[in-house]
Amino acid sequence: MQLSIDTSLSTRLLRIVADPQALDDLRTYFQDGPPNTGYAGRWFEQIGSAEDQDHNRNRLTADDIVALSSLSIRLPITVSARLLGPDADEISGLLTEIPADADLWTVPRSELSPKSAAYRLFTKFRAMAWNGGEHGTAGVTASKLLARKRPRLIPIYDQQVSQLVDLGKGASWWISLQEALTLEVRSHLDRAHEAAELGPMITPLRTLDVILWMRARHAA
Repeated sequence: MQLSIDTSLSTRLLRIVADPQALDDLRTYFQDGPPNTGYAGRWFEQIGSAEDQDHNRNRLTADDIVALSSLSIRLPITVSARLLGPDADEISGLLTEIPADADLWTVPRSELSPKSAAYRLFTKFRAMAWNGGEHGTAGVTASKLLARKRPRLIPIYDQQVSQLVDLGKGASWWISLQEALTLEVRSHLDRAHEAAELGPMITPLRTLDVILWMRARHAA
């Protein structure tokens, strides 16, 4: 399968991350507040300690499934039971093949290809239907679940982000974003991350995701 790249994505990303609004949006999104206030997504990385997440980097856990709820994903028990039970060994096997300490812009393109473990695991997650069967489409869920397990490597891609970045027809999000994350774009992300006083668990990809998601909300 030939992967298409949207080479114009970098220009659009740079315009968004260089806008002062990006920092304001990060501060708003991750701001602590009273219960039932603010954005639930700020809890995505905080479910389970950093030590537990590192220890379980190659194993899907109940913490990972709970973390999805912070991003408006609530799995049916039939799917959760399969993820943590019958399918657990297959999932762990694929996770062991996916780099855990590498950033998206540093890995060989083969790590993102349709033959890669990351793509195969994404396909498996996506194919699990809401009733726990073998069919169906759940691309957003798959994206968020993989991002939880490989936050430095796999970017979230949902409807809001899709509409905002407006990839060219047939373009691969992973490959296009890898190409688009130039040193200049990453420098703006790093500065915004530091200025917003985000912790080390918030990766550059997650920083970008929040900036894009918030910008999409403004546009809507």
